[in-house]
Amino acid sequence: MVVAEVPELTSAAGYFFRAGAEGKRTCPTVLLLMASAISMDIADGLENKPRARHMHLAEITEMIHISSLIHDDVLDDADTRRGMDSLNFKVGKKLAVLAGDFLLFRAFSAAVSLDNTEVVSLLATAVNNLVTGELMQMSITPAQRCSMDYYLQKTYYKTAALISNSCKAIAVLAEQTTEVQALAYQYGRHLGIAYQLIDDILDFTGTSASLGNCDSSHTFCDGRIP
Repeated sequence: MVVAEVPELTSAAGYFFRAGAEGKRTCPTVLLLMASAISMDIADGLENKPRARHMHLAEITEMIHISSLIHDDVLDDADTRRGMDSLNFKVGKKLAVLAGDFLLFRAFSAAVSLDNTEVVSLLATAVNNLVTGELMQMSITPAQRCSMDYYLQKTYYKTAALISNSCKAIAVLAEQTTEVQALAYQYGRHLGIAYQLIDDILDFTGTSASLGNCDSSHTFCDGRIP
């Protein structure tokens, strides 16, 4: 999915996928588990497996996730990501931005092949939320910095929007009821926010070796913690 006509772009876009620096593939793992859970047939027991379309959606979501990490590192001028060089440090900001754009383009090109406009709309909403969350973080005021509501809303946009909308998309592809779709969305929302809360706390309690990024002082500088 990440092969481009220009070799340099292919290499840059696949950088984190090859290195595994984006973590433990948490996002696609959660989506595939969700697919198994909501598609479960009691008669099949635990042998039920996600459909090919669900696996495809998990791949698409991971591409969007990696794209957001690349752009985030450029905006933060970060040198490292999970204990290794960030893409912008490795290849420069210009190529890094293009690589992030390319991944986003390929993700939505692949999403169209799912032949479900609601799923594409959910993914588009997630990307819109990612951008909104980044702007909320960049433009935070002193008053907003002390607001837990603002922090949680920004955290939802930046971290939980993608997994929550993708969980709902899994339910949509499984042709589940609107009630199940809503439950899948809420599961992803709460999981994403909890994940970011723990990650932000680790900025204060973790070591630089365990974090793999810069020191904890950036949480106050970028307005993450109220």
